[in-house]
Amino acid sequence: MNIDNNKHDEIAKYIDMCIFNESHYDIATVCYIILKDKHKYTKNNIWEYLITYKNGTTTWGIDICNEHIIYSIKTEVCSAFTNRSLYWSEMKNDDKYKDTELISNKLLHISSKLKDNKYISILIKECKQFFIT
Repeated sequence: MNIDNNKHDEIAKYIDMCIFNESHYDIATVCYIILKDKHKYTKNNIWEYLITYKNGTTTWGIDICNEHIIYSIKTEVCSAFTNRSLYWSEMKNDDKYKDTELISNKLLHISSKLKDNKYISILIKECKQFFIT
């Protein structure tokens, strides 16, 4: 993922919120922060994705069967949770963070759920409220 530091910090903040509450809403919030410039929800279960052509122009295309958003969740969002899990696994326990291994494992668990089609289907329904145009 190639993102600037401010966006990286924002993503990390919202991913860390998922440690304590693995709600679909919280994870959908992370999806939105990561994917908001690449996907949008119009209405009637119609998702669109950003198409970038070789000459640099862009347009929105209809995401048939939600294939593009599913792929983005399985790759970009899952990768963000996995990377944050690795961050916590490398942290040392201290007064502020008593059990970084537990934190890392929780994020890794969420990351594994982001590969499951049934879970993604539920998550996409929750994401609609964020991506609607």
